[in-house]
Amino acid sequence: MIVMAYPRQFIYTTKKLPVLFIIHPALKDVVVHRHWHDDVELNYTLSDTIDDFMIENHHFQTTPGRILVVNSDEIHGVRSHQASADGHEPAALTLVFPMAYLQDCYASINQIKFDLNHPENFTADQQQAYRELQQLLNQLLGLFMAEQNELTILKIRALLMLLVMTMIEHFGRQKMFALPNSDDKQTRINAITDYIEQHYQEHLQIQDIAAAVHLSKEYLVRFFKANLDTTPYQYLAYVRCQKAQVALLHSEDTLTTIAINTGFGSLRAMDRTFQKYTHSSARNWRIKNQARQ
Repeated sequence: MIVMAYPRQFIYTTKKLPVLFIIHPALKDVVVHRHWHDDVELNYTLSDTIDDFMIENHHFQTTPGRILVVNSDEIHGVRSHQASADGHEPAALTLVFPMAYLQDCYASINQIKFDLNHPENFTADQQQAYRELQQLLNQLLGLFMAEQNELTILKIRALLMLLVMTMIEHFGRQKMFALPNSDDKQTRINAITDYIEQHYQEHLQIQDIAAAVHLSKEYLVRFFKANLDTTPYQYLAYVRCQKAQVALLHSEDTLTTIAINTGFGSLRAMDRTFQKYTHSSARNWRIKNQARQ
């Protein structure tokens, strides 16, 4: 699976840090379609509220200070409306922890899941640990937004390790390994998304995807919308945007070459997608993110 781009976000990534930092500005309307990925995602509400943060069919409303964790492969999405939002104040911080990094920190990470989305059930020890997590997240945000140098990067890395340690020690739970699910829904979703990711460079049509997974075009669209709250074309755009971001950061290819190689067909088409999902042109996204590496 891939990590799909959030609309209108500021994504900050650097080779010097093992974790993806995403700063969300306060916006009047936010919609993040349901999706999932292999990584563990930590979301921290800073100055705004979130009306509906859905994680595996559980719905949460957040206020400043609330922490939500999305475990690996959990379906999640966001819908929120804030009439007074001005787009300038940082509203939330998201940290995306690659599984490879977590495995380096704790070899048995695949055997546990994090359970910290229900503070009402916390013990006194967990309540104290939750406050420590809030303090660590505030420190991380302050350091990350400051001018970065070798010492700052070292401090951020140390705080990330403390964050992971606190989560594992106080909120890690042994996974319940269920028997194989006889329902083919997840298998079908995987077949569709795997096909899209394998063929994103091609001139894909709905009928091509439907034929590959042995569905009618009409049923494919309904099935995708019902289960992921998006369309196959929108998902394809997410995939292409992510592939283009990797190329923009790690190759010297021209923008047009990258657009063609990632299936957009033209720079104009790629820029439309980047504006939608990163609130920036591909060129500006490359300049901003390469400068932070």
